[in-house]
Amino acid sequence: MYASFPTLLRNNPVSEFPKTTNDNNEVLMKWNPGFTLSATARLSAAAMVLSLFACGGSSNKPEPTDPDEETPQNGWELVWSDDFEGDQIDTSKWSHEVNCAGGGNNELQCYTERSENSYVEDGRLYLVAREESYSGPGVFDDDPAYDPDDQSVQRDYTSARLRTKNLGDWRYGRIEVTAKMPEGQGIWPAIWMMPTDSVYGGWPRSGEIDIFEAVNTNASGGNEIHGTLHYGRLWPDNQYSGAAFVPEEPIWEDFHTYAVEWEEGEIRWYFNDQHFATQTQDGWFTYTWNGQEEGFQMGPGAAPFDQDFHLIINVAVGGNWPGSPNAETQFPQQMVVDSVRVYQCSEDPSTGKGCATVDPDVDPLTGNPAPEVNAFSLYENGPAVLTHEVGDQEVTNALVPAYYEASPGNVTADPDALHDGETVWDIQFNGPGNVFLMSGSMEDTPELEDGLRFTNMSVYGELRFDLFVESIDEDTQLLVKLDSGWPNVSYHAIDVPETGEWTSVSVRISDLLPNDIEPGEVDLNRVLNVFVIEPEGGLAHIKLNNIHVRCLADCALDPVPVGVSSVLDETFAVFEDGEPGVNWDFGVGSWDNDSGHVSVDVVEDSDRGPVLEVAFNSADHNGLAFIQATSGKDLTAFAEDGQLVFDLQVVDYGTNTSGLVVKAESGPATGTGDYIITPAPPVGEWVEVVIDVADMLQHPGTADNFALDSVNTPFVILPVWDDQHGVRLRLDNIYWVR
Repeated sequence: MYASFPTLLRNNPVSEFPKTTNDNNEVLMKWNPGFTLSATARLSAAAMVLSLFACGGSSNKPEPTDPDEETPQNGWELVWSDDFEGDQIDTSKWSHEVNCAGGGNNELQCYTERSENSYVEDGRLYLVAREESYSGPGVFDDDPAYDPDDQSVQRDYTSARLRTKNLGDWRYGRIEVTAKMPEGQGIWPAIWMMPTDSVYGGWPRSGEIDIFEAVNTNASGGNEIHGTLHYGRLWPDNQYSGAAFVPEEPIWEDFHTYAVEWEEGEIRWYFNDQHFATQTQDGWFTYTWNGQEEGFQMGPGAAPFDQDFHLIINVAVGGNWPGSPNAETQFPQQMVVDSVRVYQCSEDPSTGKGCATVDPDVDPLTGNPAPEVNAFSLYENGPAVLTHEVGDQEVTNALVPAYYEASPGNVTADPDALHDGETVWDIQFNGPGNVFLMSGSMEDTPELEDGLRFTNMSVYGELRFDLFVESIDEDTQLLVKLDSGWPNVSYHAIDVPETGEWTSVSVRISDLLPNDIEPGEVDLNRVLNVFVIEPEGGLAHIKLNNIHVRCLADCALDPVPVGVSSVLDETFAVFEDGEPGVNWDFGVGSWDNDSGHVSVDVVEDSDRGPVLEVAFNSADHNGLAFIQATSGKDLTAFAEDGQLVFDLQVVDYGTNTSGLVVKAESGPATGTGDYIITPAPPVGEWVEVVIDVADMLQHPGTADNFALDSVNTPFVILPVWDDQHGVRLRLDNIYWVR
C-alpha cells in the first residue's frame, strides 16, 4: 500500500512508530514456524469447522467443503478463515484503524469504525468509501501520540481499513481473499500484509507484501492489478518491485480471488488461481542496524520476509499514486469481501515449502538485489592515503594522526606502535584530551578545500574500528566524534568493551549528537577530523586499528569543492553549466508513479550549451523533477529578500492547460505550496522566471513544518497534477539569489 516516493511527497508511514524492537535489535521474536493467533482467536479457530473453498470468479457464495472428507490441494491446510456469517464484524479476528492520517501517501480519507463505512451483511464484508466531511486523529493508531478523541484533521471522504494484527499473524502460507472491487478515478483498494513485529526496523526494512492493489479502476487505471513487495532501506531510499496483471474479467463487476503463496525465500501471486508473478530472495534485501559490535548488516537469508505478518484490507481515496477523484467518480464506492482464507503447507510448515502451485512459464522478477557496501579505510596498520579523481587529475589526501591535550603530558599517542606483530595506534590518556585523524592539506589544489565530504552517509554511514582497551577508569566513557572545526563537532558515547581483548565497534553517523558544550554540530559536507576519540570522566589506555567509514551503495568519501557549506547566505547555484551546484550532491532526480513517465536528461542547446530537459510522457500518470542534497542546508538568509531565479523554455505544453508548478522542500511532506508560474511562458522562447522566497513561504499549501533552515530540495518542477501529458521543458541557470 505504500509506494516509492522522493522526499518531496512522502509522509512517514505507520511502521516508523515504536515497535517491539530497539536499535540494538533486542526484540521479543516469535519463532513459531507457522502462524500466531491471540488466545481469543485460538479458541475461535478451535471451535470452527474448517472448510476449504474453491477459487474462482463466481458471484455466488461458495459451498463449504468438509476438510475431513477432502485433502487440501497441493497439501495446503486451512488454519484461519472468515466467511462473515454473522451480523457483525468478528472482533476476535479484525480490528479497525481509526484515523485521518493520510495512509502515508497523502490520501484524502478518514478511516472510521462506523457501520456506514464497514459492516457485514448476507455473509459478506462491505468496506465503503463515502464523500462526506469528517474529522479524526491526525496520526496513525500505532503512534504513541495517538488520541482516539482527537478531531484535529478534517477530510472530505471516509472509508474503512481493517487488520488482523495480534489476532491473526502468519509466517509462510497461502493467503487468499475473494472480493469484488470498487471503481473510479481516485479509488485505491488494497489487500496487503505488514510485519507484526518490525524486527528489522521501520518501514520498509521489515517488509511489506501487497497481495492486490488497483488504482483508478474502470477509469485511467483500466483493469490493471498489482502485486508488489517493499523492502530494503529507509525511505527515501526504499526499494520495491512487483508485477502488473490485466485480468480478462472486470474486477469491479464480479467476485475474484486474489492470493499469494509465501514460502521461505519465494512469494508468488495469483488471480483466480492463475499464477502471474514470482519474486525470490535474490531480488529483495533488508539493511538494518545490528548493534555496536556488528553495525549495519544485510538481513540474513530471506529477510525481511521471514517473520510474522498480518493482513490489512482497505479502500483508500486519493493519494500520490491514483490522484484525486474527479467529476466522474461516483460515491459511495465499496469493496465487497466474500471470504478470507489462510492456509499452511502441511509438507513443511516451518518453511512453507512443498505445496507450491507454479506456472513454469512465469519467470521470477529481477527485483532489487542487495546493493554494494562501501568501505573507506582511514587507518589500517597506519594512516591511510586517500586518492580522488578531480577533473582530469588524481589528488591524494594523506590523513594525519594528531592529538589535543588540555595540559602537557595528558596524551601519549603512538600511531606506529606494534601489537602482536601488527602496527596499531597506541594511546594513553593521562588527563583531558583526545586523538584524531586529520585531513591532509589541499592547498596545492585550488579548487578544493581542506576536509572530506561524507556524501550520502547521514542515514547509512558508520564509523567502524577495532578497539583494544588495556585499562579504563570506572565510570569513564569513550566518546567518538566527527569534527568540522570547533564548535561544529558531533559525538557518540560508545559502550566500553571488556578490557584485554580486541572488539569491533561501530558508530552510526546518524547517532552522533550535536556538541553539548557550545552550540554546533558536524557538517558532513566538510569534515576536517574524520575520526576523533576521547575519554570523559577518567583515564584510559587503548589501542586502535582498522578504522573505516562504511556506507551503502551510492555513498562516497569525497574531496570538498570550494564553496560547499551547510549554511548558504549568499547567491548560490542549484544548476548551471549542465550540472548541479556543488552543494546539491544528490543531484538531479525524478519521481513518477509509472516507470518512464518522467525523463530527465542533460541535452545540448544550440545557443546555450548543456541544459536540463524534462519530459512528461504519459496521459494517465503523474510525476516531477527535482534537484536535491543528501543533507539539509540553512537558507534562512533568503527569507526576506531572497529569490528563486531560473531560465525556462517550454518546448511543448502537450495537453497541459493548467500550468507549471515550482516548489521547494525540506523533507517528507514539508514543502512550499504549488506555485504556478504566471503568466504562462510562451512555447519555444527562453524566459527568466523570478519568484520571491517570501511569496513561496506564504503561498497556500506551504506546510507548517517547512523549515528554511534545513532545505534539502531547493527546486522542484512539474506540470499541474493530472495534466502532464506531453509536457517538455528545458531549464538553465537555476539560482537562489540575494
